[in-house]
Amino acid sequence: MDFQYLYVNNFRIRYLDTQSTCNAILLIHGLGGSIESWINNINAISKQQLRAIAVDLPGFGFSDKPKIDYTISFYTTFVAKFIKRLKLRSSVSIVGCSLGGQIAAEVALNHPNLVSKLVLISPAGALPVSFRGTPALRNYVDILKAETLQEAKKALSSVDNGPVDDTYAQNFYSKLLTSGAKEAFISALNGSAHAPRLSRRLHKIKAGTLLIWGKDDRIIPVKFIEPFVKMENCRIFLLEKSGHVPYISRSALFNKIVTDFIKEQNKN
Repeated sequence: MDFQYLYVNNFRIRYLDTQSTCNAILLIHGLGGSIESWINNINAISKQQLRAIAVDLPGFGFSDKPKIDYTISFYTTFVAKFIKRLKLRSSVSIVGCSLGGQIAAEVALNHPNLVSKLVLISPAGALPVSFRGTPALRNYVDILKAETLQEAKKALSSVDNGPVDDTYAQNFYSKLLTSGAKEAFISALNGSAHAPRLSRRLHKIKAGTLLIWGKDDRIIPVKFIEPFVKMENCRIFLLEKSGHVPYISRSALFNKIVTDFIKEQNKN
């Protein structure tokens, strides 16, 4: 991957841009993720005459990790400024998973002129205020306590209840050991939990929306899908044999669903 860096509000940000002149898709990772979360998707998307852009959010990957409150409002403003810094010729499609989905939805709500299409993958942010996390989510957060790669793999396996590739686990774990990473992880988790709920505002999203949810998601169970079912402009795919990260576990199908949606919508 050919990584690049730029400064957004004095934060040094790592990103990847396939830099074609085609319609742009911005990929926003989830809690603890990075550009590498999309390793099974970037090339497949770019081969469909689409410009794939992935970013390490502040606090994650190899972007700066200052000691600040990583609120959803902060990330919403950051993404809007990041898009503007790239000087894209037209509005961008945004794909976000979990925490990234919550951020993507907020960008679509607060900066509708920047977002043409919206793809949400098991998004956070529409959960009831009473939600205190699932056992799988708590097990995942235990990665902060991991002292070995094997302990990290065990925590990561809670996401989809399956084996975790050594390379992926090492990549994830090594980033978590960088200065400020664990503090940013906790701050972003708290920021997501305490942000205003999306549930009563989803109808205000103007961008055509695609929702993808794994039927076996144990981090954010599919029973929380109801607010999105009520959206008039939202197409929904429930993927069998898939958990919280269908872009990894069922990447070929995921890539086809997403690229078909983006290209179809762009014809209208």
